[in-house]
Amino acid sequence: MMVLESALTILLFLLVLGALILVHEMGHYLAGRLQGFAVDAFSIGFGPRLLDRKGAYNRWQIRWIPMGGFVKFRGEAGPDDEAPADAGPGRPFYEMPRWRRFLVLVMGVTFNALLAYGLFAGLVWHGVEESLLREREPRVGFVAPGLPAEKAGVRPGDVLVRLGSRKVSNWDDAREEIALNQKPYELVLLRGGETLSVRVEPVAATFLKQPVGEIGVFPALPPVIGAVADPSPALRAGLAPGDRIVSLDGQTFAYWDEFQRAMASSDGAPRRLVVEREGSRREVEVAPEYNAEAGRYLLGIAPQESVWTRYPFPSNFAKAASLTLQQSTLAYRTLKRLVTRQVGLSALSGPVSIAYITGKVARTGLYNLLMLVAVISLQLAFINLLPIPGLDGGQIIVLAAEGLFRRDLPMAVKDRILQVGFVLLILFSVAVLFLDVAKFFK
Repeated sequence: MMVLESALTILLFLLVLGALILVHEMGHYLAGRLQGFAVDAFSIGFGPRLLDRKGAYNRWQIRWIPMGGFVKFRGEAGPDDEAPADAGPGRPFYEMPRWRRFLVLVMGVTFNALLAYGLFAGLVWHGVEESLLREREPRVGFVAPGLPAEKAGVRPGDVLVRLGSRKVSNWDDAREEIALNQKPYELVLLRGGETLSVRVEPVAATFLKQPVGEIGVFPALPPVIGAVADPSPALRAGLAPGDRIVSLDGQTFAYWDEFQRAMASSDGAPRRLVVEREGSRREVEVAPEYNAEAGRYLLGIAPQESVWTRYPFPSNFAKAASLTLQQSTLAYRTLKRLVTRQVGLSALSGPVSIAYITGKVARTGLYNLLMLVAVISLQLAFINLLPIPGLDGGQIIVLAAEGLFRRDLPMAVKDRILQVGFVLLILFSVAVLFLDVAKFFK
């Protein structure tokens, strides 16, 4: 069963990645075709050819390895790139004006970004989980015993003002910053009108096999159930999202974290839980079950941190733009921390982690899978814009340098730059893959 599940996860990942690469290459292809570039071939997949047909403008190919595809422009390798015998119309790549070549290069990432934007627009029109924490000031509701925040003197009621170099105004921003910071930093707090500064040293935690920072501070959330796992003891007891937890074995709660602390001492024995639903109270008996990953007994419930919000036309387009900007900013901040060595390479998700996350998300439904596809498409666009030879961003930099000096670089120089970039990409990919696989053996 596990082998079949793993095989389906890998297949799903390959289909998602392949589709996103195809969208990327289609952007290059359409930009070239519409501007009169000579296109020799557009291929779906890599490896030996399975199907090869001559079209009016280029050859259409399907290859054995369904991992995306590629577009072959005539003249990409310079004047020595000879035209095939059945060449279609158009001018070679190297003969076209630089601004036209720039449009071809940039349209790949543009198509990935447009796909993400389009998916976001459709998904939020259907409805989206809106975080309640984005509207709340980052006031600490609970400080976990033994973790860095408690050791640094952080108390419930403190308001987080700045984490490291970034000011935060809500709990969503604070959580993001805490997760991204894995090295010691200064934490600025507001306590009773007085500003305090403490130094925290994050501990390593994991989320979906990804390393994240943790200091042990949590928001002051009301004791309302937001989600119930299936299967779980809570579901079998009849608990549902929206239920307000009144008491556990007679102990009452004002905040979720108080309830969580009371549950932490569970040993699997049945507990008496009183919940309120639509104004009426009911008592249920529920026995928590041990969760090996969490290392403790759990009921299988999570607090209400979000509400379902639908964005009708045309407000869905503005919300989609906001989500696109939010995800792009997150990708930039992660890269910045990587360059400044605030986080290590292990913070990046390689193919193994992405496949694992894709499989996990797919099991929760099509909606969440499409949301993940949008995020991956946007990250693919961001990565391809990096100024690394071999990526679109590297070629754009070379093109910009040629425009600045008003002459093309010799093909021998371009080839050498491409070779160096290819070696760097291979080394980088191997390092990320190694660290990626290592996460699953810890």
